[in-house]
Amino acid sequence: MMSCSRIAALACSLLFIQAAYSQSLFLNTSTMAAREKQTRTDDGRPGIRYWQNGADYDIHVTFDPATNILSGEETFVYSNNSPDTLRRIILRLYPDFYKKGVSRITPVADKDLGDGVSLEELRIGEETIPTLPSNSKAYHTNTNLTVLPEKAILPNSQTSFFVKWHYTVNTGSQVRTGRVDSGSYFIAYFFPRIAVYDDMDGWDDWSYNGVQEFYNDFGNFRVGITVPKNYMVWATGERQNASDNLGERVLQRLHQADVTDKIVHVIDSTDYINHTVFAPKATGLWQFQAKNISDFSFAISDHYLWDASSVLVDSVKPRRTLVSAAYNPIHKDYFDVADQANRSVYYMSHYYPRVPFPFPQITVFDGTSQMEYPMMVNDNPTSTHKDAVQLTSHEIFHSYFPFYMGINETQYAWMDEGWATIGESVISPLMGEPEDEGIFSKTRFERISGTDKDIPLIVNTKLYDSPAYISNSYGKGGICYWVLQDMLGDSLYFKALHLYMNDWHGKHPIPSDFFNSFNRATGRNLNWFWQKWFYDWVYPDLGITQVVERKGTVTITIKNKGGLPLPVFLTIDTGTGKPLKLHFGVDVWATGKQEFTVIYARPGKIRSIQLGNDFVPDKNKEDNTWKFK
Repeated sequence: MMSCSRIAALACSLLFIQAAYSQSLFLNTSTMAAREKQTRTDDGRPGIRYWQNGADYDIHVTFDPATNILSGEETFVYSNNSPDTLRRIILRLYPDFYKKGVSRITPVADKDLGDGVSLEELRIGEETIPTLPSNSKAYHTNTNLTVLPEKAILPNSQTSFFVKWHYTVNTGSQVRTGRVDSGSYFIAYFFPRIAVYDDMDGWDDWSYNGVQEFYNDFGNFRVGITVPKNYMVWATGERQNASDNLGERVLQRLHQADVTDKIVHVIDSTDYINHTVFAPKATGLWQFQAKNISDFSFAISDHYLWDASSVLVDSVKPRRTLVSAAYNPIHKDYFDVADQANRSVYYMSHYYPRVPFPFPQITVFDGTSQMEYPMMVNDNPTSTHKDAVQLTSHEIFHSYFPFYMGINETQYAWMDEGWATIGESVISPLMGEPEDEGIFSKTRFERISGTDKDIPLIVNTKLYDSPAYISNSYGKGGICYWVLQDMLGDSLYFKALHLYMNDWHGKHPIPSDFFNSFNRATGRNLNWFWQKWFYDWVYPDLGITQVVERKGTVTITIKNKGGLPLPVFLTIDTGTGKPLKLHFGVDVWATGKQEFTVIYARPGKIRSIQLGNDFVPDKNKEDNTWKFK
């Protein structure tokens, strides 16, 4: 990078950048109402009257792979911490995604279409809800069940729920859950749960359609899972009764993995051959507990191997996290996943986002999808080591967004997928596998940018579908965070990121909370940046419009043709074999000017000037190169 002393002069837009024009961002009526009620603030912090509901779940399920029937009973206590009286209740019945007649976007094979969730019993408080469906007491809307209890749930009160249910687990059409092979399953969204009721929109009545992801409250979970005695179980939370089911040699290896950075083969192929995986009197009942989490999933197999190790994620307390990979030995790419996961957790804790990994364990399961859950990952096999590294780091990074912070993925996918994308782009190169094109999906973003398929990031994610969904959630979101860090510098960037994460840990941030947290932490009014990147109809397109050589100097004029603020990277070939590199942060566009001029001392004859780099998107690259005759 060329030092400032080599630069003779810059455009006025770069001077006194702190004086860049200030503007207010659009606030929707829900956000304005929340500020009036003092649940949200204009500086990004939760308000003095911020409240949040939640439920603590006590669940027991039995799953029979021979019939694919999952049956369960659960009791949960719902805390209505809001000032509102709740006269209707919304329960999530996500397995109804596979129910005949339900509206969905992701297709489902005919063999997986069935009756959905059968509710055998439902009690709210002392009231038993009649056999469902009943239009007077409860009604289904796709994957939601709306219930009208006799007694409303009063403000600042707790209500007990009891649900008994069963459904048939899908064996094909594995949309984030279902059978993996004849002896392996990843089970998600299996229990009825109460929907989020928040200070922004009241009840979240969005129905799951297979594309947009989830929005959940936090709570404590006690879960018992009963399966045939020859099946191993991995799940969200910490094991409570490992000795009831695991053989002595497996237990010893698991204890060893808890205290070492080195990979331990907790279960290898010889354990199945020698029948040493399970205790002689295994019960088949596996118990797990987890605190302050937003979801729960589990996986089972009668033939998967298990590799594990642990990572010192917090040297102050100190605290270690158990990191596991459970996989089919026919998938050779998975032999290295346990190490990839270990290194990912280490780099996340100490390098990016530099926050100790929030959970006591994480398991990457060899499944059929690419989906994250608290302490669990459902990842399909990959064809290359590069793909495995990038996928593993991406999905584990979700432990922070949305599980450390209760982000509404349904409405603002970039608030979690964008972070996982930039996390993947930072961490994968540390494991020797850099991204092929800078940040994942940059090309997809470039492809649709400037067209009617390109939608501002602030638009509610559930109102649009691919390709805008993929472009906004991953590419544009991740690039935005990278551009922001490039402008602020590491020290200020991480100060702002940590302030935002600390303020909203275990809570539900919205976009304006993110914007204002960074404004407050940096001491800068960054609204010009938020306006362009999130609200305006702009696209990435920088171009070199003029190069003027004078005695001893060269003047380069760069135009922002698309309107999206981007950093300026210039590579100047002088024919010496050592190109000069100039770099200017995105704040050169802070005043709203469309042109930026660089004047610098010319060291000699110039052959060419190249604008941009692998991370900077650009719709039209034809004007990014200036060659001298």
